[in-house]
Amino acid sequence: MLTMKKKILLIYITLLSGFFAQAADEAIEISGKVTDRKTDEPIPFVNVWVKGTTRGTMTDLDGAFLLAATIGETIGFSAVGYVKEEIVIAKKTKFPLEIKLKPDVQKIKEVTIRPEESRAKVLMREVIKHKKENRRNVLNYADYKSFARTSVYIAIDSTSRVNRIIDNMNEVTMKIDGQDLNFSPIYLAELGTQTKHGVDSIVYNKKDGIFPKLNQTIESLILMNVVIDLDFYKDQINILGRGIVSPLANSARLHYDFYLNDSTMVDSTWHYSFSFTPKNKYNALFTGRFTVEGDNFALTNVYAYVQKEANINFVNGYKSNVSYKEMPDGKWFYDQQDISLNMSLVLNKDTVSRYGSQRIDQVASGNWFVTKNTQYSTSKRLDGIKAYEWKRQPEFAANLMSDGTYERVDKLKENGVVKGIDAVGGMVLTSYIDMGKIEIGPVFDIYSTNAIEGHRITVPIRTGEHMWERFTVGGYVGYGTRNKEFKFGGNFGWQLTDDDQFILRGSYSNDYNLVSQDKYLRFIKKNPNTRGNGNFIAALTSQQENPYLKEEKKAHLNLEYNTENIILEGGAYFESSYATPDVRFVNSGTDYPHYSTYGLLFNARFAFGQYFDKYYFMRVYYIDQTPVINFSWDIGRAYLPGNSMPDFGLYSHFHASMVGKVNWGPTFMRYMINGGYLLGDAPYDLLEMPVGSQSLGFAKYRFNLLHQASFAHNVYTNVHLDWVGGGIIFNKIPLLKRLKLREMVSLKTHYGDRNSSYKPVFDLPEAFSQDMTAPYAELGVGITNIFKVLRVEYVHVLGNTYADRSFTDNSGIRFRAEMSF
Repeated sequence: MLTMKKKILLIYITLLSGFFAQAADEAIEISGKVTDRKTDEPIPFVNVWVKGTTRGTMTDLDGAFLLAATIGETIGFSAVGYVKEEIVIAKKTKFPLEIKLKPDVQKIKEVTIRPEESRAKVLMREVIKHKKENRRNVLNYADYKSFARTSVYIAIDSTSRVNRIIDNMNEVTMKIDGQDLNFSPIYLAELGTQTKHGVDSIVYNKKDGIFPKLNQTIESLILMNVVIDLDFYKDQINILGRGIVSPLANSARLHYDFYLNDSTMVDSTWHYSFSFTPKNKYNALFTGRFTVEGDNFALTNVYAYVQKEANINFVNGYKSNVSYKEMPDGKWFYDQQDISLNMSLVLNKDTVSRYGSQRIDQVASGNWFVTKNTQYSTSKRLDGIKAYEWKRQPEFAANLMSDGTYERVDKLKENGVVKGIDAVGGMVLTSYIDMGKIEIGPVFDIYSTNAIEGHRITVPIRTGEHMWERFTVGGYVGYGTRNKEFKFGGNFGWQLTDDDQFILRGSYSNDYNLVSQDKYLRFIKKNPNTRGNGNFIAALTSQQENPYLKEEKKAHLNLEYNTENIILEGGAYFESSYATPDVRFVNSGTDYPHYSTYGLLFNARFAFGQYFDKYYFMRVYYIDQTPVINFSWDIGRAYLPGNSMPDFGLYSHFHASMVGKVNWGPTFMRYMINGGYLLGDAPYDLLEMPVGSQSLGFAKYRFNLLHQASFAHNVYTNVHLDWVGGGIIFNKIPLLKRLKLREMVSLKTHYGDRNSSYKPVFDLPEAFSQDMTAPYAELGVGITNIFKVLRVEYVHVLGNTYADRSFTDNSGIRFRAEMSF
């Protein structure tokens, strides 16, 4: 038997050996750099792996790498054109590692070449050649199921003041492995989709968020632009508001450098691994790697991320991983897609130089962390299982979202500060301030200026959804500091069905309105402000108050029919217009104090596929690449007071517009085109009068150099183009490229005429009688993304036709606040 001393010694030795064994197994972070032994140049995209395991990484553009390993393990290094290198990690190994790879060259006569160099180009040509066929194979899969999980978290420093705001911090936040911060859920969603015979249908949908008024905006502005379906077979992927060129695009070699990393035999088929990096790291492009199989050159995996230098705002890190699986017929279909995004208003400062994709894990307090995982399955077994149970099945069980996360969301919704943030965010989007049963807005109508009223202060209110869900009544009272006069109006909205399919609206007002107000603009803007122009810089820098106002008493009654893609609107109106000092109504030498019109106005809006958010009695649309088309028809009649009034016939006004956006790689163009035709007996204020903006604010749908009055036409067309270069020039200029500035060019044109089909009811005021002998055009050249929020543009009138005229400025500097990815 062992003596007591021997027993204690044996226990001590056992514990000590266990301690050293555990220490030997504990992983440590190994850093290093790989360079060419001959030239000392860094080697990018070197495969770095722990021998005998599946753990590995690749070097970045500077040849640097980070990898977790344990003492005693062997690290391997391999790259095409170099001799493989291995090193054993010992206790005395010095970090960071300095690995120098020996070039593996072959000599043919007097010419030295590296193996695979020309082969990479040959293989890439084969990949591009088979791209169309392989994409068609993926899209032709007509029967499958998918399950997507999306989450948005915000990082919170548990030692900060947030503890005073969120008193139950531990209950409503959670820890994530490897992070010192707490994470609070902002938005959660699960979506099950079934595709049969090529037709998609949603079979399960669950979502929640702590900001009820902002949930839709998170979906629209973040999720719809960031966590999308990644089809790398396409020439460009519309993400982050840009068309990022795919590494498999036909023009990919103009934008990317490619490296053939490795070729491996798998199940008697060669698989080729490529890496790609932008020729200019400041351009909005991907960096990463992809693998194709050698029979059909179909994608088996794509890993892509965005470098921190890229001219993209608010993105600390972005990475995506798309994997494919081979089907029984030998074709390849999606296996899963993983997307991660780390966002914040300012770029995180890394403590060390990191591989670009690892920035996704460098989270600071206040960062938004967005993830989406989508899994695909062709299993017939799922046909007999309820869709809400799919997430617990083996096909979709990975990354299961716990029910406790939804409970955290419910608790956070009740926090007073969270409710306040939600209210402010809702105001920015809808232009209404939620005060409970009463809402204040539209907020852009609260302050405005004009020559009659001077400073105009308006108090607009309406009942909110907390009072009535399907009915609202509201109104406003405005006061002018110059004329010391009150103006007022009232309105109502009645949602006739449970959804917003049918809405009846009515309004009455006694107010001043601009003669040159574009009554069709609301069909394009689709936001609720009616008096302000939505540009605070323009409101604060107005150089001249607009004197061309008339006093109006008007009543409207409209019925809307809303579907996902089409909105039909029609209604009757009655308006009485009264003369003001600068607006007179003269017919055959008689000066009339007022006149009236009555008629019908119809509009059809076609927006196939354009995304929108539903709010209380309104829809907010987000301009994307889907054009939105409006057709309007106004038919009515004018009459004058008195017994001897002229006998006027009907007038008819046809108007059409199209608005949208086009992505061309890193650049994009926004456009608005409209035109119309007014015929019959009509007062001059129904003519098309191009709206000017005598201020320092850049006007989106107005002309920047025209004065308040210029042209008036019954046959007309307008074009507004806005091109943003995305930094394609500035990204090449030293020092400037670090500022992430973006070029921009704008073009605004108007052309029209007054022909004989227009029968004037009144004499046209002299200020609007400018003859048009050539199209009027403004060209702007400028810089946007200054400090991420400011646009500065120099605007000049094109040609000499309208130079030095009284109704326009020749040139000017204009400003606008705008933000984008």
